[in-house]
This record gives sequence, C-alpha cells and structure tokens, in this order.
Amino acid sequence: MSTTFWIILAGAIATYLARVGGHLVISRFENIHPRVEAGLNAVPAAVLTTL
Repeated sequence: MSTTFWIILAGAIATYLARVGGHLVISRFENIHPRVEAGLNAVPAAVLTTL
C-alpha cells in the first residue's frame, strides 16, 4: 500500500475522533450556555466564509 493511502486513512481517523470527542464532551452537559450555543451555531457560516 502506498504512503498516500496511509496519510488519507490517518486523516480520516483523526477527523472521526475529533468529531466523536466533541460530541461526547458536549453531550455531558445537560444545558449549554446560550453563548456557547450561539458560537456553535456560527461555526458552519465561518467555515463557508473561509472557503
């Protein structure tokens, strides 16, 4: 297998772990502070702006 394949696989695993980790951290809280929720709601627009 090529090095490129392993780099792509490592990136996919890192992305998956970051998403699952974030979900687990947020799911531990019953109520999210309104400022945190507003910030999380602004993330998709910020990502699209950078593209």
